[in-house]
Amino acid sequence: MDPKVITELEEIVGTEYVSTREDVLIAYSVSASTSFEPVLPDAVIRPGTTQEVQLVLKLANKNGIPVIPRSGGSSLQGEVIPKKGSLVIELMRINGITLYKDLRSVTVGAGVTYGMLDKFLSKHDLWVPFYPGSSLSATVAGNVAVNGAGFGSAKFGCIAELVFGLEVVLPDGRVIQTGSEANPNAPGPFLRYAFGPDLTGLFIGSLGSFGIITKVSLKTHKRMHFFDYNTYGFEVAAQAENFLIDLKQNDIGSLWAAIYEGQILDFFLDMVGDEYGVPNHDWPKYTVSLVLGSIREDQLLSDVDMAKGICERNGGHVIGIRELPKGEWNDRMRELARSSYVHGWHWRILYHHQTPTNWHKTMEELWSIMDEYRLLGHTAGFQSGHSSYNYYPQLYYDPQDKDEEQTVRNAHRELARRLFKTGAVPFKLAPYWIDGVEEMTDYLELVKKLKHALDPKGIMNPGVLGGI
Repeated sequence: MDPKVITELEEIVGTEYVSTREDVLIAYSVSASTSFEPVLPDAVIRPGTTQEVQLVLKLANKNGIPVIPRSGGSSLQGEVIPKKGSLVIELMRINGITLYKDLRSVTVGAGVTYGMLDKFLSKHDLWVPFYPGSSLSATVAGNVAVNGAGFGSAKFGCIAELVFGLEVVLPDGRVIQTGSEANPNAPGPFLRYAFGPDLTGLFIGSLGSFGIITKVSLKTHKRMHFFDYNTYGFEVAAQAENFLIDLKQNDIGSLWAAIYEGQILDFFLDMVGDEYGVPNHDWPKYTVSLVLGSIREDQLLSDVDMAKGICERNGGHVIGIRELPKGEWNDRMRELARSSYVHGWHWRILYHHQTPTNWHKTMEELWSIMDEYRLLGHTAGFQSGHSSYNYYPQLYYDPQDKDEEQTVRNAHRELARRLFKTGAVPFKLAPYWIDGVEEMTDYLELVKKLKHALDPKGIMNPGVLGGI
């Protein structure tokens, strides 16, 4: 990078917050994923305010420098891997939190992690009832940029459902505010769908391709203190699938609901079963791990009783092993991410959503791919909203075996193609979802036009949004 540009960056944020040292660049060349080659950026900058981000983007846009926004770096699909000649803008110093108690909302800076926010809100007996599995390091803004799902999604949906508005710095340095706070006289965040089109939604899931999210305003809820943990067994996949649907239909307060196929559950418990204190058990073909929660004990007890009846009407039975869902829920701030690494293999992951009634189709396609390509892998997932189920299958490989790694890449693309045919949808528009999917042509053309309109020089995280 031109030394003159480095000097100008230092003038914006101070010399201590700009680095071109090789050890620093190496640290920012990777993310939490094991399946993407590291790329060293030319420099890393750590602005501390929205105004500094403005000035940095104006400078980058003027000089045509690719920009990679980054927060906690817990991305598992390479969204924050730099490009050659790029500038990484790390946002962790923008870490303010403002609570609007009467509006039941909170505004957080781009560097605020879910762990930080949960600790802050717990002092007010409040929470944002959503936890990605890397909450101790994942930032709210970063998670909004990928429209993530997690613990709590069974009841409250993906993170987008909790967002009131965003502060975004556009590629040319202009700052926009979406939602009710677009009115500077507003007392705080209280409505997302204000001033016409839902501009908030334009940036949710955009992977940093349209601009840099510097603040997020979210709904808060009264913190729950009454929980029930239980497991439910079924011999047919459709029974377990219908169980989840009927829980929703009856407004049962399920915060976490996951279906486990028997052999997948055995594999998962080999990793964390002892830690969670799960007793040995001859598990049925399909097990649902369920966490119910309520702010009222009487409501919880009613939900527990109704869940038992719904299970039995669907041909299942209450297993009664509570340690599994309790361990998952209590470990929610790190459980999903940690279980991705505890086995020690490298893997490629394929986030997507199915309907609950299509849960079995993902399992069928995954097993078919592993058999055809002679690979090992597994999958897990959880109910992720009003009528969706989030999946994250993993295919394993030896990183020292380049032929096997290429085989996994090929299998990964083929799995995406087949899942698309089952009706599955990605919540990250990763490039492998686009290969061979002809039905997406017009949609992607619109995304390209939006990208060009907002970022005509193509500096913002180039290529990460479906290759755009």
